[in-house]
Amino acid sequence: MSTPGFEIPVIEYEPATYYSATVTCRTPGCENEGGIFFIPMVYSNNGNPQYVKVQDSTCRQWMVILTATKLDPQPPEE
Repeated sequence: MSTPGFEIPVIEYEPATYYSATVTCRTPGCENEGGIFFIPMVYSNNGNPQYVKVQDSTCRQWMVILTATKLDPQPPEE
């Protein structure tokens, strides 16, 4: 669900890849609503955008990923 007048960007992810991201909360009444936050590491899972998620620590709702930049180099596998 998106806020009227706010388009969620379509981001293509490579499977099994780490990204840094900027995110925003669009939950009405949340103290983080409208702020833009940097997330240093997000995992792409299978590359499907519906599985790439960042949860707001205040309202516990999913945040909107605005940008994603592939980390180079990728973190080492453990």
